[in-house]
Amino acid sequence: MSLLRQRGFALLWCGQLLSALADWSLRPLVLIWAYTLTRSGTTVSLVGLAEALPLLVLAPVAGVFVDRWSRARTMAGAALARAALILPLLLVTGAAQLPLIIAVVLLASAVSQFGVPAASAAVPVVAGAERAGQANSLLSLITGASGIVGPAGAALLFGTVGPHATIVALSALYLLAAPVLLAVPAPRPAGDEAPEASMAHELLEGLDYVRRTPLLRHLILVSFVALLGVGALSVIDVVFVTRALHLPTARVGVLFVAIGVGQLLGGLAVAAAGRWATGRYHLLLGVTVVLNGVGFVAYALAPTLAVAVVALFAVGLVFPPLIVSFTTMIQLSTDDRLMGRVMSLVSTAMAVASILSTAAGGVLTDVFGVRQVIGGAAALLIAAGILSLMVIRTTPRARVEDIDEPAAAIRSLPVADIAR
Repeated sequence: MSLLRQRGFALLWCGQLLSALADWSLRPLVLIWAYTLTRSGTTVSLVGLAEALPLLVLAPVAGVFVDRWSRARTMAGAALARAALILPLLLVTGAAQLPLIIAVVLLASAVSQFGVPAASAAVPVVAGAERAGQANSLLSLITGASGIVGPAGAALLFGTVGPHATIVALSALYLLAAPVLLAVPAPRPAGDEAPEASMAHELLEGLDYVRRTPLLRHLILVSFVALLGVGALSVIDVVFVTRALHLPTARVGVLFVAIGVGQLLGGLAVAAAGRWATGRYHLLLGVTVVLNGVGFVAYALAPTLAVAVVALFAVGLVFPPLIVSFTTMIQLSTDDRLMGRVMSLVSTAMAVASILSTAAGGVLTDVFGVRQVIGGAAALLIAAGILSLMVIRTTPRARVEDIDEPAAAIRSLPVADIAR
């Protein structure tokens, strides 16, 4: 927790918290909204595809710009853009405006392709490469907290004040996040003052770096197999509640809260075990992916909402060590000047799998049933975890030489120095 007393990381953590609260609220809001308007699993998949498509199209290009620009300004700009882009949802009044919902989701996701890799690239700079794992553990607490407050709040507000008032509140959260993120001491990569090469050259440089780094190739392979399964699961919870459990749509908020509580407790556990986890991230990744799949098997078989809640709580509990292990190993394997491109290339590979899974998920749900789709996805997750344990045998050491002295000096400032 000592990292939270450092000015740079405290700003990053607070800015990410505000932005994540909006992100975690927006996604369930549009899914519930779209399903309420159409009662179609295919429609829900279309919204999920709109969210995933920019990952495939923009992520590689966005990574080049993230490595050219100030990471702080990129994060702040992405927050401001999302604040503005979601406001057209105030015009939605019925199913006829479904294309507008899809367009807004598409554009908001496109902007996120700049903000997300910039945030990941900022972590080793503001926290230090040697403490990247601890920093990612603390950031995972945001996922847990946002996973509780965001979806539950979105479902509650949807049913009380309505979707339009909820959109205004989410836009305000993005606006609050922007100045905080702008103050994060994460400039453009050091040593990147030379004339910029062509975008194609820089993109190929990132691809070549991934090609020459076995660990990055293996991480991409494991994530691809995992996302072939979990991609579909990310959009069909609302279908599961209505078709498998025969409950009102709004009850999906209970499932979101369950997984959020699990993520919060899992984040606390992985933060407390930070020193132990150092050097063991490769084992944590494989084991937690397998356990994640087992949890989804239980979810697929759940006969009641209470059993589904317990299953998703377990899924949430193992997610923080999974994502912390995955992200930290990427950061420890990558030069700072290439961090944005590598993060974006990893995201692109994951997007391909997610799009394939999401596209098939809604259709297969309508044809075979939601329980069967969740069970098949769980099997792919278990396979991905076993694959991880087979091909990823070590955790890389911290690349402390990649952090320059000015950045190290900024990181050492306590939070109290903000007012000076």
